[in-house]
Amino acid sequence: MKRKDAANLPASSIPIEEVSQLTLRAEQEEDPTTAELRLPKVGFGFTFTYGLAYFGYFLCLFMPALFSLPYKIQLIDPAAKETSLGLVVGLSAVLLLPVGPIIGVLSDRARLPWGRRRPFLLLGLGGFALSALIIALAPAVPLVLLGTIVAGFAGGLVGAAMNPALAERVPPMQRGKLGALSGVMASIAGVCASLVGSFLTGNLLLLFFLPVGVFTLGALLWLFVIPDGPAPERFQAVSVGAALRSLLFDPRKHPDFTWVWLGKLSIGVGTAFFTTYQLYFLLDRLGFTAEQAGQQLAAVGGLALLATIGFTILGGFLSDKLRRRKVFIYVAASMIGVGMVVGAFAPDLPIYMVGAVLLSAGSGAFNSVDLALASDVLPDKQAAGKWMSIYQISGTVATAIGPVIAPLLLAIGGGGNYTVLFIVGGLFAGCAAFTASRVRGVR
Repeated sequence: MKRKDAANLPASSIPIEEVSQLTLRAEQEEDPTTAELRLPKVGFGFTFTYGLAYFGYFLCLFMPALFSLPYKIQLIDPAAKETSLGLVVGLSAVLLLPVGPIIGVLSDRARLPWGRRRPFLLLGLGGFALSALIIALAPAVPLVLLGTIVAGFAGGLVGAAMNPALAERVPPMQRGKLGALSGVMASIAGVCASLVGSFLTGNLLLLFFLPVGVFTLGALLWLFVIPDGPAPERFQAVSVGAALRSLLFDPRKHPDFTWVWLGKLSIGVGTAFFTTYQLYFLLDRLGFTAEQAGQQLAAVGGLALLATIGFTILGGFLSDKLRRRKVFIYVAASMIGVGMVVGAFAPDLPIYMVGAVLLSAGSGAFNSVDLALASDVLPDKQAAGKWMSIYQISGTVATAIGPVIAPLLLAIGGGGNYTVLFIVGGLFAGCAAFTASRVRGVR
């Protein structure tokens, strides 16, 4: 098929995946691996902006997940806080499952001269601000759910704008380091979320809007520093329905991507049990107040941060140096699993701290290769927005599964059974070692 014939095919005449493959073969003048190696190295400005923007992005995600959302729910529904939190987090995640990938496909095909990613970044920033307003002022759980759905939609917009940058703008020999940087920013944001949140309980508007303000700085800098442009000609504009259909792929044709996707899912489900309910663990089992619990979480997070950053930076450096990714998944799965088992039997704060530090170190090892491994196995790197969004949906699925299962596990034996909850979470996380062993195209 000629290039002009492929470009002129009606959007509805054949499936969008076939159009994409036909036009790709018609237009491509060099091997994709060669094209990747020709990417110029990124410098300090790119790296600084990448790190700052991801810190703000993760702060918008983690402040509600780790502190402000559980705190808000216990204020308006103290008698059923565990079930209400599971409902809000789980139901919103289920409703948002297709949103991220659809937005990713649409961003791949945006033909605006200003860029195909930047408009989604600005829309996401506005969505985070709206969700903060709704949740902060919500008098009841249903409005909190609405605000959480808005926040999830905003996260999908921002993810579609930022996540493809690693595959599109960074050469393979730097992906481990840049991917590790995003992991470090996630760890710092997690600690800041608990610490800062514990001091803002008297002002709900500030509690929910502070992360949005921080992200605004990074997003504005991203707009001017990170290169962007309209989609290549081979990408045709599509409807939302066509975008949704294009997300379907045959796992047998892309086995490595499928196994990596499943590995992220298993890690996500396991850690979701721990992160979503750790505030209530400190309240119910260890007897802290909400303010004390937030400060204790921040203290634990300080130690955990050192472990996370150390393993993230070391893992990112070594994975690029050794050109290996899977060994770090093995280490991550083992440490997260052990950390959750230790936390399951923790009778006091010091033992809990040991488990949390082990889990955080494992998370650092995983973060060091997470995005780099995904970027290495993308089926089509020129459609990175679509494939990275499909990859990130594994985290959304984990967020949906975890809070739905968690109340059932907590109810075993009469309620508050954090021992069972954390042990099951450790088993989920351990499954990532098996999925990594099945990846063949990456060492």
